Amino acid sequence: MKKSDQWSGLFLLILAIFMCWGSLGLPYGNIHNPGPGFFPLWLGVILGLMSIGLFVTITLQKETARNVRDILAEEIRWKEVLLVIIGLVLYGVLIDYIGYLLATFLLMVLLLRSVEPQPWAAVVGWALGGTLGSYLVFEVWMKLRLPRGILGI
Repeated sequence: MKKSDQWSGLFLLILAIFMCWGSLGLPYGNIHNPGPGFFPLWLGVILGLMSIGLFVTITLQKETARNVRDILAEEIRWKEVLLVIIGLVLYGVLIDYIGYLLATFLLMVLLLRSVEPQPWAAVVGWALGGTLGSYLVFEVWMKLRLPRGILGI
């Protein structure tokens, strides 16, 4: 990471502060019946903590000398970028038709396999764990209704 990423950390921290501040004017609700201010507040808190972590990490890291040739040599992996965008669009379109569980599992498989290829056993394990974990948090614990899709799952 580059020292110039400190600006990214500061920008994200300011954004997180505005998110938290803006959410305070909305009804909070509670964990079982979240109001409109619940998610923006907690997303702002999480974003703020992560941006502070980024800023501190970059600040403590030794900067390596980089020249223009090094920067231009870094290749943008357009194939992976395009796959992620297509995957996210398809997820948004298909989640109501095939259901949350299947759509989320397929998206996680795509992301884990295409961005930084992992062995299939790891991909399936992480995708199953992430899908079931998020289902347990949102559907079971928070009692939010997730799309069931045509299969009813």
